[in-house]
Amino acid sequence: MVQFGSIIAVVVFIIDRFSKWWFIDIFHLPTKGVVEILPIFDIVMVWNRGVSFGFLPANTEFGRWALVVLNLIIVTMLAYWLKSAKVRLISIAIGLIIGGAFGNIYDRVKFGAVADFFQFHWTDWYFAVFNVADSFIFIGAVILIFHSTFAKDKNKV
Repeated sequence: MVQFGSIIAVVVFIIDRFSKWWFIDIFHLPTKGVVEILPIFDIVMVWNRGVSFGFLPANTEFGRWALVVLNLIIVTMLAYWLKSAKVRLISIAIGLIIGGAFGNIYDRVKFGAVADFFQFHWTDWYFAVFNVADSFIFIGAVILIFHSTFAKDKNKV
């Protein structure tokens, strides 16, 4: 299962890198401001210096590298979990999270912040801006929660 989860992680990382390359370098999103796609969905460039959704901002170099180290520790723990996974669905979920985490780690190392650009909103309410990596991390987390809640054999991870 470790090989399967690792392949998922690499594919997720590549998809995330491609999306960020396209939005930043090809579409030139940083110069466009807000691009309305649907009445409830915009594309907008935001550099997230914090953890998730800008929570706990790390505006200093120390904060930036502390988040990189923290993320690498979490990825290492997930890789250890992946190594012992016996269920394909768990391998997929962990691979999604690891690949997304590496996409965001790459941004933080290269740019000092994570590139986010998807934003949903309704009238005056705006959801936090996010990216493809965040989406994969969210999906992986939901799969893990779903599996831990509804799986018939909880001993088989």
